[in-house]
Amino acid sequence: MPDRWVEFLKKELKGIDRLLVLGTGNALKADDAAGLLVASLLDRRLSRRQKARIKVLRVYELIDSYNRRIKRLKPSHLVIVDALDTGHQPGYIMATRLEPGRRKKKKISSEFYQLLEKLTADSACRIYFIGIQPALLDFGHPISPPVKEASRRVAEYISTLAAGSIR
Repeated sequence: MPDRWVEFLKKELKGIDRLLVLGTGNALKADDAAGLLVASLLDRRLSRRQKARIKVLRVYELIDSYNRRIKRLKPSHLVIVDALDTGHQPGYIMATRLEPGRRKKKKISSEFYQLLEKLTADSACRIYFIGIQPALLDFGHPISPPVKEASRRVAEYISTLAAGSIR
């Protein structure tokens, strides 16, 4: 049986036109780099033809400084990938649609929702968040094996989905 996040994204991202994936996090803080790893893996997996419709940005912790670029790219769907402590096992993956004015996950900071308000004011795209449960967030450590595997699964799934459903 497929994971819930797979079923959710399959339904939500079906027939997407222009997808923008933002990999976020701190590359120096172990599993906090999960979003950056997904972006790197995805960028390597996509064909040149797929890259015409799917843009991948590594935004580190500077997501708010990319507002103009996001607006210029005019995505129909925006997927933000980051480490998120949900209290589950390391490597657990969750996905949700983010809507301005409606805080679904208490673990997602209010600063993030303020950024979301800016993004939706500048763009009419649907915004999704993929969170990967970290095992370790200490400075100077590498990404843990469960988070590395989860990042690989997310990148693989998005590239597979893109190959089949992008018009």
